[in-house]
Amino acid sequence: MDRREFIRLAVLSTIGVGLNTFAELLSPSKVKAFNILETAEPMIYKRFLDFTEYEERPETNCIVIHHTGFPDVDKDSKIIDIHKLHQEVNGWAGVGYHYLIRKNGMIEQGRLPEAIGAHAYQHNKTSIGVCLAGNFDIGKPTKEQMASVKELTAWLCRKYDIDSYKKGAIVGHRNLNDTSCPGEALYRKLDEIRDFCQYN
Repeated sequence: MDRREFIRLAVLSTIGVGLNTFAELLSPSKVKAFNILETAEPMIYKRFLDFTEYEERPETNCIVIHHTGFPDVDKDSKIIDIHKLHQEVNGWAGVGYHYLIRKNGMIEQGRLPEAIGAHAYQHNKTSIGVCLAGNFDIGKPTKEQMASVKELTAWLCRKYDIDSYKKGAIVGHRNLNDTSCPGEALYRKLDEIRDFCQYN
């Protein structure tokens, strides 16, 4: 029995579920209905941005990590500013990322979670885009950003039943396209994120 299953059993017993029902409750078809820990969503600020159009994603099997990566500056960014840039400069329906994590650790929702993003060419129909504000080729993600990206990514793995250790499950943008994104300092921390997702 691994750590997550042990915690799951402890929670169920606390709320009065008999031991003889554990095997049934832990079946894949029922675990999400009873697993309180797996339904806890992190604090996400929803900005209700206006998109010109969007299409729902048929499946989700990958989380792509990005940085905003503005040249020569490691700056904070707001989702509304990225949204405006992607609409007015790129000509997209709106911000391409599903989530943006600010320097202070705040998680802002961008594109609707169920929508196809515009963040990883030829991989948008099966992936969620998570972006951290900053340029991590010249700076480093803050401790608040790292705490938030771990919490958010772990929740997304549970929500979409993604095994963080599976090859291609949690990747940097550079693994999919010709780019330095998400910057060297953040790219080096992807294993740290994968480990957190596996045990939380």
